[in-house]
Amino acid sequence: MNESNIDGGTIDDNSLSAYLHSHLIAAAAGERLFEQAAKSWDGTPHGATLSHLAAEVSADKAALHEFSDQLHLHMPAYKKPLSWISAQIGKLDPLNPLHSADGATGQLALEGLVSAVTGKSLLWKSLIVLSRTDSRIDPATVNRLLDRANEQIRELELLLLDTTPERLATSGG
Repeated sequence: MNESNIDGGTIDDNSLSAYLHSHLIAAAAGERLFEQAAKSWDGTPHGATLSHLAAEVSADKAALHEFSDQLHLHMPAYKKPLSWISAQIGKLDPLNPLHSADGATGQLALEGLVSAVTGKSLLWKSLIVLSRTDSRIDPATVNRLLDRANEQIRELELLLLDTTPERLATSGG
């Protein structure tokens, strides 16, 4: 087992590496899902919000990749195709294959985006916990990323709840 004994705590680098790589693979799919959502919502009052969120999600993926590299926990070559496959599945957007902002599929797509960012926020929270005993993890950086994820969740929930009647309510009731 490869361990780092830092500041009196022991981190299992193999487990941390697997955890970070799993999030990197998921981030590849999330990045594509956000790109597709931004295209679906382009030209609507919420298009700019989703374009902004898609850019932030891409930046978060890059930050996670950099973070993994700084810890010398590089993704092994055999996992890189998984990341590519994940991105392609995300591009297909299985919850919203027609890439529509309307109806149940549009609702599910937004809920999927909220779930994806919630997973990312839990990653940052886990790293904050580890930063208490591992000086390699900069809590200020991770807190900044957590704050951004929380803001992304807030924006997505507002968009979802604001537009739910357009997708799911009958007109002329």
